[in-house]
Amino acid sequence: MSDTVSANSRLQIGVAVLIATGAVAWLAGHFSEASVEESQVGSSVQEVVADLPTTTITLPQRTNNAWEMPVFELRGLDGKSYRLADWKGKVIMLNFWASWCAPCQYEIPDFVEYQHRYGDKGLQVVGLGLDEERKLRNVVRTLGINYPVLIADLADPDNAALLPQWGNTEQIVPYTVVISQTGRMVYIHRGRMGDEEFNLYVRPLLEGGVTNAS
Repeated sequence: MSDTVSANSRLQIGVAVLIATGAVAWLAGHFSEASVEESQVGSSVQEVVADLPTTTITLPQRTNNAWEMPVFELRGLDGKSYRLADWKGKVIMLNFWASWCAPCQYEIPDFVEYQHRYGDKGLQVVGLGLDEERKLRNVVRTLGINYPVLIADLADPDNAALLPQWGNTEQIVPYTVVISQTGRMVYIHRGRMGDEEFNLYVRPLLEGGVTNAS
């Protein structure tokens, strides 16, 4: 139980940092010509801002291919068991999220729209919910999630291990890994992911096919 509480605490701290970072960015954009000086923005927060979006994909397993990663099998909210390889050949957006994570709930409607618009072009969004089933179902119902949500409750130590395995040593959510049709992990995003990142890293894979993804 203490391990689970510790994992949840680290995740909550990561979310708090993301929310604080968003607030700093908002202030900087709206008051840059007024009284807010650069010196007022803490250097540690600036470093977090610079480090959030990243294309660094050096994982503990020393591979950038999803099919070479440790295999996980999780139950979906539909009652079926899934492995990531079930979506081989598609462009996968593997999204780690939690019901208590505000940035997660801000980005999910965008993911729902991406799945709706690009599902027939080979996109598959897959949500890994780091929560108990009841809470995940509430979010799915409220936000109308139209893609598979797998239950990765952190009460299970095996699920907690998924975060560092996939490069999320900072224990931050939301956290999204973009995987090409060939299994290559082309992009990792820490924090809320939106249209800018989708258009830059995901759409070219869908439009160019495997030739641009290898």
